[in-house]
Amino acid sequence: PQVAPITKEYAMLTVAAGEGLHSIFTDMAVEGVVEGGQTMNPSTDDILKAIEKTPAETVFVFPNNKNIIMAAEQCIPLAEGKKVVVLPTKTVPQGISAMLAFDPDASEADNVSGMTEAFGNVHTSQITYAARNSDFDGFDIQQGDYLALAESALFGTDKDLTALLKRLAGAEPQQEAEFITIFYGEDVSETQAQTALEIFTAACPNAEITLLAGGQPVYY
Repeated sequence: PQVAPITKEYAMLTVAAGEGLHSIFTDMAVEGVVEGGQTMNPSTDDILKAIEKTPAETVFVFPNNKNIIMAAEQCIPLAEGKKVVVLPTKTVPQGISAMLAFDPDASEADNVSGMTEAFGNVHTSQITYAARNSDFDGFDIQQGDYLALAESALFGTDKDLTALLKRLAGAEPQQEAEFITIFYGEDVSETQAQTALEIFTAACPNAEITLLAGGQPVYY
C-alpha cells in the first residue's frame, strides 16, 4: 500500500457507518473514516491501509466498537514510519466526545489522558429491533420487538417504540446528563426523529439536547 508523505504531527482516524456520522466526523477535521460498525467490522488490513494514507507522524485511531478495538491495536506494530495510538472507544458517541477533547498543541500524553477522560464520561444507549425470536441476557425476545441497549447490555424491550423511548429517557443516566445527543438512523423518518426529540425534551428538562441525522444502519 502507498504510504502518504508526512505533512503534520497528528491526525485522527475513526470507524463509522452511515452518511450522517461520516459528515459529523469529517466536520470535526478527522483525516479519514473507515467504513464499519455493528455487523460489518473492518479488518486490521482495512484500518492499516487507512493509517498508511494518513499524512501524520502520530495517528490516533477511534474504533467506536468493542469488537473493532483489537483489529485497530494490531495495526500498532504494523504501521511503518508512523506511531499509532488507539483510543479504545466502544461507541460512536464516545469517539465524538474524545475527539472534541483533542488539542493539536498538546503533547501526545496529555491528549491521550484528556481524550480518555472525555470518553469515560459518555453513556451510550442504542435502539434496534429483533429480527428473530431469541434469548438475550435471560430476556425472552420476540421477533419485531424493539430493543433498547444501555452500554451494550439489554435495557428493555417493547412492541411500542414510543413507550420504549419514554422508559429510556426516564432512566438514570439520561436524567443525570448535562448533554444528550440523539443520532437517528437510516430507517428513521424525520418525523419519528422529531418525536424522539420531543420525548427526551419533556423527560430531561435539565439537559441540552441535540438531534442529528446519523444515517447508521441497524440502530434507530
